Amino acid sequence: SDVNVQKEEVTDVRLRKGDVTNDDTYPRTLIPFKCMYADDMVQLALLGEVGEFTLTVTNQLTGEQWSVENALSLQTSTASGTYWVQIETEDGSIYYGTYVL
Repeated sequence: SDVNVQKEEVTDVRLRKGDVTNDDTYPRTLIPFKCMYADDMVQLALLGEVGEFTLTVTNQLTGEQWSVENALSLQTSTASGTYWVQIETEDGSIYYGTYVL
C-alpha cells in the first residue's frame, strides 16, 4: 500500500538589524541568528555570541503575540497571515523579519 509522507515545509525568515536602512549593503554574517518557521514553530540558530535575548512573534493581522527569553524555539500559530519576528539582545540590538503563511 502507498504511504503518504508529508514533507514539512520550512520558511526561512530573513533578519535585518534595526538600525540599518539599506539591507543590501549590510553583510549577512553580522546577523548573529538564523531564523526559520516550520510546523507552528519559529526556530533560531545562534551564529555568534549574543548573550541574553528575547524572541517575540506577532501576528500582524490579529495582534496575537508570543514571546520567550533565551530559547531557540517558540510555538506560535498555523493561522494564515503575516508574522513579525523580533529579537532583542541584552545590548539593545534589535533584529527583525517577517514570514507569511
